[in-house]
Amino acid sequence: MRIFFATLLTAITLTSAGALAAGARPKEASGAAEAKVKPQKVVPKDPQNVRGISAYEETIARGKEFAGRKDWSAAAGVFGDAIAMAPDDARGYLLLAQAKRDADVLEIVEKGRTKKGTEPVEAKLMFVRAELLERKASLTPTNAAAADFGEALKTVWDQSVQAWGAYAAYVTTHTRAPDYTATADARRKAIAERGVREQQYSVVRSKRDNK
Repeated sequence: MRIFFATLLTAITLTSAGALAAGARPKEASGAAEAKVKPQKVVPKDPQNVRGISAYEETIARGKEFAGRKDWSAAAGVFGDAIAMAPDDARGYLLLAQAKRDADVLEIVEKGRTKKGTEPVEAKLMFVRAELLERKASLTPTNAAAADFGEALKTVWDQSVQAWGAYAAYVTTHTRAPDYTATADARRKAIAERGVREQQYSVVRSKRDNK
């Protein structure tokens, strides 16, 4: 009988130990799973943008995200906020001009050129300005009076040529600026050729108007 109870007690003890071990496994597994979850990296804040990201750089990055999704209206709004935060930084004006894509872009670019920026930013502002002035010249209304048209056209085309020339001169003395001198030279040549054609056409238009 004693042997029977001893055997029964041993069986109960082993069963209980097994149950306890089985019950402990899920807890251990859960702990291992928790250990694998890495804490989310927090980017430190630093107004000087040295040891962390500044509020200005965060705003610029957010605007670029909208621009990447081609949500130009939202991007323009955010870049406008960036300019309010750092009105003397030329980069905000360049990004806003690229996002706006409407009639006041040239005004934004002109304002941006009065601010301090890196060589790439300043060169891009000059490049965009030359493009915008050329576009403005190409959109000069052809229904102006013949006497005024030739002079008006010459003025806007001259501004465009000068802008391309200013860009080309800048990149030759600022080695970190993106160099698209070939484009600038090609645009100046194309403008000169168009100027000749427009002058010839203005003579024809003048004779037509005087009939």
